Amino acid sequence: MDHRQLAFLAALADERHFGRAARACHVTQPTLSARLKQLEDELGTALIVRGHRFEGFTAEGERVLVHARRVLAELDELRGELTAGSPLNGRFSIGVVPSALPELVPLLRRLRENFPQLSLRIRELATSALAQGLEDGQLDLVVGFPDAPAMAGFAWRPLYRELPVVVANPEYFPLPEQLGWQQLGNYPLVLLTPEMQQRRRLNQRLELHGIQPRLVLEANSVAALRTMLDAGCGVSVLSEGWLQASLGQGLVARPLDDEGQRVGLLWRAEQRHSRRLEAVLAVLREEGGGGL
Repeated sequence: MDHRQLAFLAALADERHFGRAARACHVTQPTLSARLKQLEDELGTALIVRGHRFEGFTAEGERVLVHARRVLAELDELRGELTAGSPLNGRFSIGVVPSALPELVPLLRRLRENFPQLSLRIRELATSALAQGLEDGQLDLVVGFPDAPAMAGFAWRPLYRELPVVVANPEYFPLPEQLGWQQLGNYPLVLLTPEMQQRRRLNQRLELHGIQPRLVLEANSVAALRTMLDAGCGVSVLSEGWLQASLGQGLVARPLDDEGQRVGLLWRAEQRHSRRLEAVLAVLREEGGGGL
């Protein structure tokens, strides 16, 4: 077993296709397939569900994949440590909850200015997937909700508070200037799906105010909700930050009386971090954190 076999396995997990994984690794497809079959023979178990095309991983394959990604991440960190006097390079992966994407832009700008040779990979994921990504080494840093149960145990630094606003297309739903929680029960709601942290918190607030929502549509992305709002399918509750990038395109928003939820930078709580992570955190130290 060598690190190239593990890299091929991780590439196949990312691409979900043998041909694309081979191109990503700069080898031919027969070479990639042969090396993965060799890895299976060495471990004495099937890792990949094969049909006419890639169909997924076996249970054993999923376990090996977790370890493979950790080994590859540690090898990448080692390369960085051995070139401590040189500019940061390699890949740095950042996960982000969908509602925080607009707030991520100034952070990325600072990283590009300070580390022009560093390759940044951004992944937009739900909170549970972000936690798993940090745990298994797929993600180096997360912009997410530190108070979410899935994020317990990770180190974090505050950025800002995400405040909720009611959003609608005024052509279909003219909203009053002052809108309270109780009034939400009067509107058909289009909301994020229940596994999203923003929706979980919204459910808690609705329950606290004794509101039975008239739910008509759900979606697992803010972009999909935007399409539904434009079409007049209903009214939604979204974050104030997302609207800064989306208003002016036909939607209106009204603030709700709510303290919001904290958004911060999160990373694995280890005694010693990689050179890349330490450098990135140092650059971002000046961002946010006030009054949280």
